Order: sequence, then structure tokens, then C-alpha cells
Amino acid sequence: MALQNRGLGYPKAGTLTSKSDQRRYDALHRYGCVACRIDGRFSQGDIHHLVDKGTRKLSGGNKSTILLCLWHHRGRPPEGYQIEKATESFGPSLKHQSKAFRERYGSQRELLDKVNSELGLLAIKERN
Repeated sequence: MALQNRGLGYPKAGTLTSKSDQRRYDALHRYGCVACRIDGRFSQGDIHHLVDKGTRKLSGGNKSTILLCLWHHRGRPPEGYQIEKATESFGPSLKHQSKAFRERYGSQRELLDKVNSELGLLAIKERN
């Protein structure tokens, strides 16, 4: 079962600082939720800004972003699921089980590195 896209998706209007930010967000939406992708699924979701150095700006701003579905990002179970069943079916959420999330999927920086690497490969394939 794919997780439903009940997310907000893009940041609020006016928060993008450049066309490159928009291109990154578009690419992230094509890539899908990185946690679901690791588990062999595809789902849409929200842009998640890494804030591991105090603030978004210090943490890399709009370039330090990954996409997470609503379950993995905000801990909102898909329709018809309770938190426990969603965890069993889709893995831990960053909100409800951050330690288990890191153990299963890696740190947010590791996920960012994975996404950036794979987005680079996807861009090469799209050009050819």
C-alpha cells in the first residue's frame, strides 16, 4: 500500500528564495519520501528542512531539504491506521519514534546525502 499524499507539499508562498529552490522542490516531489523509497515504496509528502544546527539557515536553508510523507514527517497515520499499526506497516515516524527512525533510515544528514546523490543521478538520466 502506498501512503497517501495528504501533505502540504511545498513551503508557503513567498518562502522560496530562488528558482534553484523551486527546481530542488520539484525534484524532491518527483523523488518522493526518502524513507518510503528506502522501504521500496513511493509516496508524496512534505518538504522537510533539516534543523540540526539550531536554525534552518545555519543548517543549510532550502538546500538542506528532503521529502517525507505525512507519516514519516509529521507522524500522521494513513487513513484507517492507528499509530501502532502504521509503525508496523510503514516503519517508524520521525515525530513519534525519532531514535527508531534514525536507526532504520539513517540520520537526517545521511538521508540528505542520499537524496542529493540520487537527485544528481536522476538529473543525468533525465538529460540523456
